[in-house]
Amino acid sequence: MKQSKFNIFIPIDENGDHMIFNTFTDSRVIVNRELIDMIENTSNGERVLNREEEEYLNQLKELGIMVDDEVDEYLEMEYMFQKSKFDTSVLNITILTTYACNLKCMYCFQEGMKSRQFMSRDICRHTAAWIVKRMENIRPKILRIVFYGGEPLLNIKAIKFLAEVLSNAAHQRSILQEINIITNGVLLKKGLVESLLPFGLKGIKVTLDGDAAAHDSRRYYKNGRGTFHKILNNILAIRGKVGLRIGGNFDNSNKESIPGLLDILKEKGLEKDLISIDFKPVLKNTDGAETGEAFCETCTFSDIDVKDFIWLKKEIKERGFTTMEGVALGPCEVSKEYSYTIDPSGKIYKCGGFVGREEFVIGDIHSDEFNYKHTLFMTADLWKRCKECPYIFLCGGGCRSTAFVKGGDFRDIACEKDYFEKVSLEILKASTVNN
Repeated sequence: MKQSKFNIFIPIDENGDHMIFNTFTDSRVIVNRELIDMIENTSNGERVLNREEEEYLNQLKELGIMVDDEVDEYLEMEYMFQKSKFDTSVLNITILTTYACNLKCMYCFQEGMKSRQFMSRDICRHTAAWIVKRMENIRPKILRIVFYGGEPLLNIKAIKFLAEVLSNAAHQRSILQEINIITNGVLLKKGLVESLLPFGLKGIKVTLDGDAAAHDSRRYYKNGRGTFHKILNNILAIRGKVGLRIGGNFDNSNKESIPGLLDILKEKGLEKDLISIDFKPVLKNTDGAETGEAFCETCTFSDIDVKDFIWLKKEIKERGFTTMEGVALGPCEVSKEYSYTIDPSGKIYKCGGFVGREEFVIGDIHSDEFNYKHTLFMTADLWKRCKECPYIFLCGGGCRSTAFVKGGDFRDIACEKDYFEKVSLEILKASTVNN
């Protein structure tokens, strides 16, 4: 028996206790110095075990922290990534119903597109037909639709049409449809939510960037008027009807206002209504401009201040809300064959981070064929270049859009090791020890 190559040892206290986190199995266990010595000495063959020690190590084997001598974990890694790449259980489709938006946020990542394009009824029909054909071909267990934009609720007709048509098609094939909406929340209405529930509406994500003053200085109507109270009232109107997530973006100008926002949400009694609250730093988009509109939940940020991240997680938890623990388990959806983003004109991309850039179009809804750009995305296989890194299962080589921003090539590695070591492991340690 030997220890896994994907074990991370995280010091817990001055007594020598550590948490072992296995990135392959996501197992976490706290061990003392004696057990660590046993693991290390057994792996190098320097120790003969007694019955009690064998029992301990067999328990660790069940967690993937120890493996049999014959196991080649690199083959296990390859199998996992290939299995994930061609998994047919979920068909993921992100649909941009429009590039237009009713706000003028200070960091809008689509500002440079200057497009007010809406998905027409004809494009909606062709989009639905293309998705139905995909369902026919792969027969997934779940059809997962994310409506995004621009501001998707500016085109409610498209959302309702696609939700109903695809729900009927999925039901006929015994496929479960799940719908999520990422919205600024200004147009969020109780009636809309209730009309989409029969078609599989599961979750809505809304952005709040701090208390009223901070939010309204960053996310406002085009006439400059703030949106905080409108969004908050809309959230309160639909509480309990659908899973709600609050996302927010921070930098040095607004981070101190976030505890005030959390106090407001707590005063409104939203602890049980919100699935999670999470804040991310303002990033760079593929044009190099700042953006807070990343829709991906697994993007990480190696250049942030770890103290800010941990402080915000602590503030969220102290008020009784749930937050992500900061360890993203990859690979991301871009590396999966059956994950696509469709824009208002019917162009298809592998990732929403590339929408609006013609050079990243992989196909369109009028054809069953993809172009060579799709081949490049699907054959990147970054794990082959990162296989010696114990964090490879957490990032899969990093975000493709981040790789393009940093180096101009989406097939490059966007290393997040620094993020995992500075941020994720600290958050993971805190949550495990406290629990």
